[in-house]
Amino acid sequence: MRTLGIETSCDETAVAVLESDGAVRFSLISSQAAVHAPYLGVVPELAARHHIEALPRLLAEADHQAGLASVELVAVTRGPGLIGSLLVGTCFAQAYAWGRRLPITGVDHLEAHLVSPFLNLEGRPARPLPERTLSLVVSGGHSSYFRLDAEGARPLNRTRDDAAGEVFDKVAAALGLGYPGGPAVDRLAESGDPQAFAFSVPRIKDPPGSLDFSFSGLKTMVIRTAQELTPLPLADPASPPHAVLDLLASFRRTVIDWLLAPLDELVRRYQPQGVAASGGVAANHELRRRLTAWGWRTGVEVLLPPLSLTTDNAAMIARAGQLRAARGRLDDPLTLRAYPRASWKKTRGQ
Repeated sequence: MRTLGIETSCDETAVAVLESDGAVRFSLISSQAAVHAPYLGVVPELAARHHIEALPRLLAEADHQAGLASVELVAVTRGPGLIGSLLVGTCFAQAYAWGRRLPITGVDHLEAHLVSPFLNLEGRPARPLPERTLSLVVSGGHSSYFRLDAEGARPLNRTRDDAAGEVFDKVAAALGLGYPGGPAVDRLAESGDPQAFAFSVPRIKDPPGSLDFSFSGLKTMVIRTAQELTPLPLADPASPPHAVLDLLASFRRTVIDWLLAPLDELVRRYQPQGVAASGGVAANHELRRRLTAWGWRTGVEVLLPPLSLTTDNAAMIARAGQLRAARGRLDDPLTLRAYPRASWKKTRGQ
């Protein structure tokens, strides 16, 4: 069905319209980065207020550019995320669906990230999901591999503490690089030596075979090392000392090393037809280069979303909603509820 997607899980307000074949007809994101930058992180109450202000404007623009009269389905993020932000989006979507007598489906944010690599922004239909895909979702809140198949999505590992994107942001904040910090670290790391510093692999007391992540210790070591190199925050964040550039390049390389460390073993176990990455950190230059090179080396297809679809967006929400609706997974617009925490079980239907 032609679908209106609405995303308000954190600090991005997004609206999209997808044709019935998954072609992206309209996608617009209103960023709140400037609002939260003085606080070096997202302020939940401010985020919710700006969603309230932005959603009607984005919807009006969607109607102007894509036309909403022929929309047949509403898809909205119901969780996980900031509960205030989620409530703005779900209440708005519920009222819109109820008022127009349209079916509505509540989408899990992680499910949506999993389908984003199959979208494009050139007007072509979405690619069908292969029978078996191994997908890395890596962002400010999540760092996990998933197995995506006909039965749904199954998490295969997780991070025990900070997510990779969160670590990039916290290191950037300590150095005075601003918010969001991930893009700043990625940009500066391009000018440094990734082999200049070495960091020890975290020790996780797990049974043999565990492939879980841990990034908190790395964050602490990088900040301490930076403090030994120069006073923090940096006097000139736009032009750090060369030693700091080397540190950031080594830090980025280490995060990507650890993210890709389970890849060969998971491919061996599950024999996927393709490997995908999504989430904000999927825009990281090092990750994209390394995954692409891995694909060429192994002959396994690697799928990466367009850069503008790596961050939170409504196109992925709309597509995940279409797939859920095709399986009969619709919700009552009067009873749909948001949830702030991830609710993944061993196997979760797409």
